[in-house]
Amino acid sequence: MANELKKLIVKEMVSRYRNSNNYLVVGYQGINSLQFDELRKNLRKKKIYLEIIKNSLAAIAFKEIGIAGIVNLLTGPSAIATSEDDPVIMAKETFDWSKKIPAFGLRGGFVDGAMLSADDIKNLAKLPTMPVLRTQIITGINAPIVGVVSSFNAVLRGLATVFQAIKDKKEKSRREK
Repeated sequence: MANELKKLIVKEMVSRYRNSNNYLVVGYQGINSLQFDELRKNLRKKKIYLEIIKNSLAAIAFKEIGIAGIVNLLTGPSAIATSEDDPVIMAKETFDWSKKIPAFGLRGGFVDGAMLSADDIKNLAKLPTMPVLRTQIITGINAPIVGVVSSFNAVLRGLATVFQAIKDKKEKSRREK
């Protein structure tokens, strides 16, 4: 490849990767083209982009961005998965695909400012996604409030029943007079 072309490719990688906080490095040696196409289409539906890269050019781009730790993961045929959305979804999807296609191997990555090993990605994949986590937090906060409101409602219902019984008793005693 001509030096000018390599510089342009690195510049493009830098501009693309600088705008993302989530990168996973995966190996794909041994995957046939049909499997790889299916994998990319499925990931793209979930807003996860998988790009085959040239290791030496990606290493230059990541060093320029300031994420030199990823360079150690770029050995053998490599691809970079990126997503602007929830990193847990990206981890879940890539982990699921690594189980379906054994040749698709997780090597590690960089998520929200932290370097992750393949084991870290597997652990991240076990976490609930952000929408589920938000729902769990809201439910946890809301549950005690609902309990208190229900208790107040029960007291008020009981009080209303007592007042109604007193009213009925007074009306009955007026009719008897």
